[in-house]
Amino acid sequence: MVYYGHAADPVTFGICFVLYYFSIPVAVFLWLWRNYVYIKKRKYRLKRLAAALLVAFFITSISGFVLLDQYLYLHTPYDEKITCFSSSGITSSALVTEYGFDKEELEAMGLPSFGIIRVYRLFDTGLSHDLKLPTKLNNIVMIRPWLVLPVVDVYVYELSQNDTKEIVGKKHYYLVWPASPGGFLTEKFNFEFTVMIHSK
Repeated sequence: MVYYGHAADPVTFGICFVLYYFSIPVAVFLWLWRNYVYIKKRKYRLKRLAAALLVAFFITSISGFVLLDQYLYLHTPYDEKITCFSSSGITSSALVTEYGFDKEELEAMGLPSFGIIRVYRLFDTGLSHDLKLPTKLNNIVMIRPWLVLPVVDVYVYELSQNDTKEIVGKKHYYLVWPASPGGFLTEKFNFEFTVMIHSK
């Protein structure tokens, strides 16, 4: 089951999909094309390549972040998206004040310290990826783009099956380009993550 009201906008998803997969190859291609004459003379202009890649890495990291957001938001029962810029922002957010998680418990588990951090309360049922049997999502997830590299941090806080507010573990993953965001989540959670497009 997914929360159908959280389906992705096709324009946003499509643009981010293209930018995520093609920003880096296009940056390299443009560098080769614009500097071909110099490259033939063994003048590689590596500073220009570095600048092009830095821009491409930024675009790729943000795009991967937005794509992960589209997949994760489908599996959260809450309409409000929580965006924070520091660990103190997380502990003063709706995750604590409205959803009722323990601030000290979160801090003890370790939180991302700063950056563009989006927080999700995953709570859903679906099929496991390996055996196709019914399974549950019951996690807190935080994602944060690196910006300077095509990488997105993914923090997964596991919740007790007996007490949905007790945090029992934490895992830290990295979405690294060109890994598929949906495939990455499916593998890490052993849960079928697919995108749902909202058609008007």
